[in-house]
Amino acid sequence: MLRQIGSRVAAGALAAVVLGVLAGGVARVLMRLLVVLSGDAPRFSTTGTLGVLLIFAMVMLPGAIVTALGRRRAGTVLLVLGAALLVFQSVNIPLQEDRTGFMSAGPGALALTLVVLLAFPAVIVAQTVATSQLAVALTRRLAVVVPTAERAAV
Repeated sequence: MLRQIGSRVAAGALAAVVLGVLAGGVARVLMRLLVVLSGDAPRFSTTGTLGVLLIFAMVMLPGAIVTALGRRRAGTVLLVLGAALLVFQSVNIPLQEDRTGFMSAGPGALALTLVVLLAFPAVIVAQTVATSQLAVALTRRLAVVVPTAERAAV
């Protein structure tokens, strides 16, 4: 039983980390696009990039593990709460930045900026759905077959 629980926790953790790093990487590229569109010089550090990747993975970790353990409804609630946190931050942080570079841009640059800003929630929703599905798929794939008492007796 402990081996079975361990494999399910590992499946959920693997799903959260893999898709968190992937979604965090896409989000970091979108952040860079916003900086380029604003006309500023990009100043991204390796530490900041690793922080973004870590946050995207860790926020989905509880929901992915709970989903892998078979509590789909509770896992979905945790994944949605994690996604809500990421969406809030992806909207809040750009609003706190200096937007003067965007105001002097033409309508084409403003439209492209809007598309990039709307891509953040799309990436986060895709991450949430994919994390749930991957956690379930990995749980099935990594399932530990525990011999029953009847099989052991034969």
